[in-house]
Amino acid sequence: MEPKGIILSIICVLLLSCCAKKIGEVQINLDPNGRTDTIYVSELITENPVAELYPTSLTETAPINSPRVAKIYSKGEEFSYLIILAPDKDLNINIKPDSSLTTDSTSDSLVNYLWKSNLDFIDRNSALIFRSENMDSIPLIFEDFEEKREREINKFNDEFGPRVADLLSYQNQARIYAFLFWLGRVSKELEPENSYFDFIERIPGPTEALKSLPDIYLYKYEIEYLRKHRYLEDVPSFLRFIEDSTANDDLTDFLKAVYIRNLIEIPSYWQKHEKLFNTEVLTEVLESEKGNRYHHLIEKPSSSFYASQNGKEAYAFDAIDSSGGKFDFSETNGKVVFMDVWATWCGPCIKQRPRVVEFAKKYRDNDKVRIMMVSVDSSKDKWLSFLQKEKDNEGTDLFIEDGMHSEFGDGYNIKSIPRYILIGRDGKIIDANINEPSLATEDAIENAIGEN
Repeated sequence: MEPKGIILSIICVLLLSCCAKKIGEVQINLDPNGRTDTIYVSELITENPVAELYPTSLTETAPINSPRVAKIYSKGEEFSYLIILAPDKDLNINIKPDSSLTTDSTSDSLVNYLWKSNLDFIDRNSALIFRSENMDSIPLIFEDFEEKREREINKFNDEFGPRVADLLSYQNQARIYAFLFWLGRVSKELEPENSYFDFIERIPGPTEALKSLPDIYLYKYEIEYLRKHRYLEDVPSFLRFIEDSTANDDLTDFLKAVYIRNLIEIPSYWQKHEKLFNTEVLTEVLESEKGNRYHHLIEKPSSSFYASQNGKEAYAFDAIDSSGGKFDFSETNGKVVFMDVWATWCGPCIKQRPRVVEFAKKYRDNDKVRIMMVSVDSSKDKWLSFLQKEKDNEGTDLFIEDGMHSEFGDGYNIKSIPRYILIGRDGKIIDANINEPSLATEDAIENAIGEN
């Protein structure tokens, strides 16, 4: 080859290397014929951002060293779809006419099948599952279901290789175990000694796959801890139990970080632990875990937790009212505030709304009280449409676009809804997570009115 030809070849290789994916990377492509909204890609559990695809930037590559479950979603997560990121994978995202998202990957189809078929199976067998007097029989109901899904995964093993197949197999098991733990721990409130929980003996040892659904190991460890010690001594002792029960240091750090984050964000799943958790304990835990490889997972939740605790100054926020005007939090100065954080897509929120409206009617003429219903919808139009249909015109209706993922959501540590918050006349939080509207809640409002 002539020198000139060699030079041209080298230039071509260099140019191609700038845009082609490298070994150990995933290439993510967005269908240019879809709508023009930004599409986000993030890891499922850690929520670490992976990529953002714009109308002007339809392809992006990201380094990845092992398969993991992620999600693709539009703004406000109105549409989302689970995916598996894997080294050397070409991921092609398609946007359907109804704006829902999908890909052309079999492994992605399977991980969504595992998620949705779990819900469908529980729904179809709800009478048997929730009304059975023989709790020990319930884990057995899922055995054939798990085997059926495993056979479905095995049909396609040649398409995606053993590492992705192992991850899908873990998802198959973990989604079933996650429900069984929820049923026993949260719904039925069974004691750890109950033989129902003996299914924990079938849970395999922890592997890298647990990062795609880690909670089942934390629940398993809780049952084992309480069977051994009868009661939970304190949060640090459970963290030590996680260390003793997990051989791999990286997985140990990951499980501890997820546990701490869960205590902050979903305390209702950790009732025995929540009672022992406060700002002092969090400070102690953060100090002991400052060398944790996954410390970043608890930094933001911790900041929100400190800010939203009872006795702290309420977070001042701006919002839009139902007439399109701007709401300023200073309007509540000197008033007791009962705040209902909700969204039009939240069934439990809608169910409780009439009771909140009753509060608003009762305190309509009381200038010491403000009943506020703060929508965190991603669509202002959907919120306004709902209000027009309801026509209750009681209380103060406010809108914060995608509020759970805003400064408002961080300021009040809002990770799930409905959420009810009571603020005193001094502007300090009385209860950052007060119970749903009830006579007890009404009594709390009355007591707050009477305080100077």
